[in-house]
Amino acid sequence: MASSIRIDEGQDIAIQCELLIDRKKRHGQIYEFDISEIRFRRSLMRRFYAIIILQIALCIPCIEILLVFPLQFVEIYNFMMSLLNVLIYTCLYILRDWRRPPPYNYLALLLTTICSVTNRSLYINTLGRTHWIQIYPVALIFELLALMLYSKQYKFKFNQIYGIIVLCLTFSFFLVLAYQLNQTMTVISASVCVVEGWYVLYDTQHMLCGRHGYNLKSHEYVYAACNIYADVPKFVWSLIKVVFLSKIIGAFRFCRDCCRYEVC
Repeated sequence: MASSIRIDEGQDIAIQCELLIDRKKRHGQIYEFDISEIRFRRSLMRRFYAIIILQIALCIPCIEILLVFPLQFVEIYNFMMSLLNVLIYTCLYILRDWRRPPPYNYLALLLTTICSVTNRSLYINTLGRTHWIQIYPVALIFELLALMLYSKQYKFKFNQIYGIIVLCLTFSFFLVLAYQLNQTMTVISASVCVVEGWYVLYDTQHMLCGRHGYNLKSHEYVYAACNIYADVPKFVWSLIKVVFLSKIIGAFRFCRDCCRYEVC
């Protein structure tokens, strides 16, 4: 009788120890989608991608105005506008609950539209003084449209690598067209639109799988469209941390180990 009691106690202790183990260290961080149904999730994606496409389309007349009435020191305006946008987007990222319900979500959408159109138009204007720089917004629109069309099928996975392939194939069409029209270098200078398309793809994954903690609902496409811009400061900080800070920290740890540990 006593031995059976000891066995039961040992089993209870083993179960409790199993529960105390950090599952993140055992299996890694696992994120589940806030919207479990894939059709609702992709429908939300297509809706807020449509809003982003409309915002990008507004850049086309703004670029034409800048071509007709050029600004002096446009690089300085571009730098100042970029800093202002990072400040505004940081505030929007922090005030996520405030801008969620209507009409505040529409006010945030209007603010992000003005900021993104202005900043994108100023940047594209630095690429050249020709109408061919319009290839940047046009190619970006077609890239997002290609991603929307790809999301309509369910046979193949929609992960980042497939999305990047779709982006590159779409942009390669414009490269072929530019080669035929002897405008290859101008289009190559606008190839950053592929990186911007990848950022939208990247942030979509993090936004829908819960990494940003938005807990999206299937009808919050206006809120999701604003999140793409509000997440820019976090993305920039993560990029700086990976590219620069990790190397600095690694070098510091290397020097520390050289001073701390004996050779023999």
